Amino acid sequence: MSTNKSVSLLKAVKPYKQGWRIQVRLIHSWRQKTIYGGDSLEMIFADVTGDKIHCSCKRTYIQRTQRDLRLGEWHMIDVFSLSNATGQYRTTNHTYKMSIIEDTKISKSSYVCDDKFFRFADFEEIGNGTLKTHFLIDVIGQVTSLRDIQTVQVSGKDKKKVEFRLLDSSGQSIACCLWGKYAEQLDDHRQQTKDPNMVCLIRFAKIGFYRGEVQVTNAFDASLILFNPELPETLGLTNVEHNELALALIDPKKEKRVTRYQAEDWNDVDIKSISEINMATMEEDCKIICSIESIDTDWSWFYQGHDSCKKRAILIKSNSGNLASNEKPVFWCTSCRTNVTSVSPKFKLHLVVKDDTSTCKLMILDTIGKVIVGCEAVELWDGSYDEIEDPDVLPQPIKDLVGLSFCFGVTLGSENVSGGSEIFLVSQVLSGDKLLQIETNSEPITHVTDGSSIMSGGEVSAPEKNSQSSEEGSSTPFSKRKEKDQLEQTSTSKKICTKAIKMEKIKDD
Repeated sequence: MSTNKSVSLLKAVKPYKQGWRIQVRLIHSWRQKTIYGGDSLEMIFADVTGDKIHCSCKRTYIQRTQRDLRLGEWHMIDVFSLSNATGQYRTTNHTYKMSIIEDTKISKSSYVCDDKFFRFADFEEIGNGTLKTHFLIDVIGQVTSLRDIQTVQVSGKDKKKVEFRLLDSSGQSIACCLWGKYAEQLDDHRQQTKDPNMVCLIRFAKIGFYRGEVQVTNAFDASLILFNPELPETLGLTNVEHNELALALIDPKKEKRVTRYQAEDWNDVDIKSISEINMATMEEDCKIICSIESIDTDWSWFYQGHDSCKKRAILIKSNSGNLASNEKPVFWCTSCRTNVTSVSPKFKLHLVVKDDTSTCKLMILDTIGKVIVGCEAVELWDGSYDEIEDPDVLPQPIKDLVGLSFCFGVTLGSENVSGGSEIFLVSQVLSGDKLLQIETNSEPITHVTDGSSIMSGGEVSAPEKNSQSSEEGSSTPFSKRKEKDQLEQTSTSKKICTKAIKMEKIKDD
């Protein structure tokens, strides 16, 4: 491996390729086991600027990764994959999440810096709703109103918990609750030190709500707790005056998150504005009328997919690292979990779209990608299996999408409503005899004239939703949302259909 390879900052890494090199410090790690993901090693890295990224390592690579990484040390990491960072509780605000893969190389770095890169949340911002609840935070404060540790029943099992308040240097306080091993750690420290001015630091804590008040708790096993840490903040937290007017906040989404089920006919679903879907509080399908503002080149425009299952296939490199001109490439199918050779490029487009109200990001998979681009992905592929080095170099038919207006059927899944994902999956594009009508009193949609919205030619057949969700980058399976929603549809942007859909190129005024 070349030692002259340039080092990238975390803010620069993007998922269009895997061949990045980063210099990072391991600031936290923990083991995690889930029903769906199995056993994994979760890690948080920070670079020299303090930017952080979450990294996940599957069981296959845990042993070698633990051998090469040491907590608190700086390392060089070469070659890794990146995916969209989602989840109800995210450890960093980085757009992407790292994964250790077969080709990942880890080596020691000579860089020296002892900064632990804490970024403490302001108590007032925690209480007034400024901070998004799906991001974990660092908090530090003096422990007050500490209650005795309790044992409670959770899902039929005994679990320890301890409640208290954290007081900041200005006298503001927030409610806290620690569970399980974290509760035991605090209780043990209290009994051993008898410290009346104990300072507690909770790293990667989650913001929740309990009895109408904002409450900070540990995020399962992802959190880290420290007592009286040697930090400048600790000195300012002893003997502060207690402000009895504790912060309180009602969950703005409390009792508003209602699961809504998929409509069977796309003509029956509402048309919504982009600002509405950005603020969505329930899972549903809807239509948006929008124009394409740009292609998001953080991502590659295609992936190599196994022709049988459509899932991503990863090239197996030869020992030399190069593929001979007469050698047929072999891939590992991530779904079938076997070596395959029948692969071909599949569309996976990431678009930035807009209407009169806002902008958002859409992901379009192969079935719909072929419709809007007008050809198969393989027809635009240059035949090279090398990683993309310049993501701004795009095939002309994809560039030509910019400025076009479309009516897309969009799926708002749990990853959007509660998981913090800002990328919406396109499940349908409407055209042909699928007509749209727009109420005369509705708000105008940018670049859509005469009520028309893209795509000329024949009808676009509706893709099978189960097959759509089986492709690369799918969202919540539709099989989990079969029943129709019985709630009254109250969207103020609901529109009815009158005019045929056309393709139009947006002209500058």
